[in-house]
Amino acid sequence: MTPYSVFAGIYDDVMHDIDYDDWAEFLLSELVSRGFAGGHVLDLACGTGNAAVPLLRRGFRVTGVDSSEAMLAVARSKHPGVSWLEGGFTDFSAGGPYALVQSVFDAVNNLLDPDDFVLMAENVNAHLEPGGWFAFDANTSQGLRYLWEAGGISGWAGESFYAWDYAYDEASGLARVEAGFVIGGQRYLEVHTERKYDPDELRDLLQRAGFAEIDVIEYPDGEPAEADAPRVWVLARKPVV
Repeated sequence: MTPYSVFAGIYDDVMHDIDYDDWAEFLLSELVSRGFAGGHVLDLACGTGNAAVPLLRRGFRVTGVDSSEAMLAVARSKHPGVSWLEGGFTDFSAGGPYALVQSVFDAVNNLLDPDDFVLMAENVNAHLEPGGWFAFDANTSQGLRYLWEAGGISGWAGESFYAWDYAYDEASGLARVEAGFVIGGQRYLEVHTERKYDPDELRDLLQRAGFAEIDVIEYPDGEPAEADAPRVWVLARKPVV
């Protein structure tokens, strides 16, 4: 199955304990400390809309973009008043300009080619107002190497069962997840692949895409990311002129 097609129907049940509100508080605090004054937000790779909810609660106007129509269908059912648009990382078109583009929960790791990352970042840049911000998190090589040391996870989401087998290839820096599901008595398999992005590479790719101020930090203290950080958060600003 196409990634995030079958998974969309039980995604919220599987991810019920993710701290989206804490992530939003962290990002907004870090952004405000750097001069962010609010405005229209684009949630890139928005999925079922969970990362947008804390922003909506805080009064932000949010537009969501995702490549999975199945995930978007869930987002639309939960929040019909929000504009949820279909689009891929490198080719989305969402109007704007935006004061902030966010992409959370290691969504950018789905870009398996650094050149595609640059294309994505250039597209984000084009959607931002001068001085606007791009904020996202990413799994590093250390994170993908040790994310699921046991080699997989399994569990129940309501009456549906999921079992994921996980492997990381050192040579390619790619992590492969074979995500199996049993839903309504039917068996399904989705294959998800992520690529590692380490801090130095992220800075280089974002500079190539035209971003100026680039901070790579760790959650929750906002300190500069250590070399062995498993996950990093990045704040990159579009030049004012």
